[in-house]
Amino acid sequence: LKGKIHETNLTYEDFPTSKYMGPLQFTIWKSLFQDIHPVPAALTLDPGTAHHRLILSDDCTIVAYGNLHPQPLQDSPKRFDVEVSVLGAQAFGGGVHYWEVVVSEKTQWMIGLAHEAVTRKGSIQIQPSRGFYCIVMHDGNQYSACTEPWTRLNVKGKLEKVGVFLDYDKGLLIFYNADDMSWLYTFRERFPGKLCSYFSPGQSHANGKNVQPLRINTVRI
Repeated sequence: LKGKIHETNLTYEDFPTSKYMGPLQFTIWKSLFQDIHPVPAALTLDPGTAHHRLILSDDCTIVAYGNLHPQPLQDSPKRFDVEVSVLGAQAFGGGVHYWEVVVSEKTQWMIGLAHEAVTRKGSIQIQPSRGFYCIVMHDGNQYSACTEPWTRLNVKGKLEKVGVFLDYDKGLLIFYNADDMSWLYTFRERFPGKLCSYFSPGQSHANGKNVQPLRINTVRI
């Protein structure tokens, strides 16, 4: 140190300690939150689109396959009747959006986006020409993009959480490993109208495999 050290007459009461004695984590998060773009979307699932074997949580953020008898749900053109799928309640017709889905401990799932007017009845080909833009986990430890034909993804280890980034106006849909934000796959499309998030937890089995749900990772402050 160069220079002289000067003594001070300041006391404890002279310092703005109250500014730093509160919930510091909350304060920092709030200041960062103003600069995050896009802010993680507050997604929920649309019960009216859910296959009758799917069980949704009360807050419509978790979906699981039920092995019991099908639920006595009213059929409608909106509801999937063969594919064990459900759409998000929010439709995107522009802008930039991001959300995360927890997929840990599962051996099968499919997530992504679907055109608002996709066919919900019968066996469906999940591919862009049919209005679906998804990635899938299959065969226990394999990952693919649902292109025509499927594109195998280079994933190291097992995904725990998937990030979905949509820039509608630029025609970009990008999937990430949300734990380290490493890139998984990019769809480049001219989207034909509004899009909804798409979820399929896959069928669970009597041996206990794939019984875990898919869960939308909600932002907690």
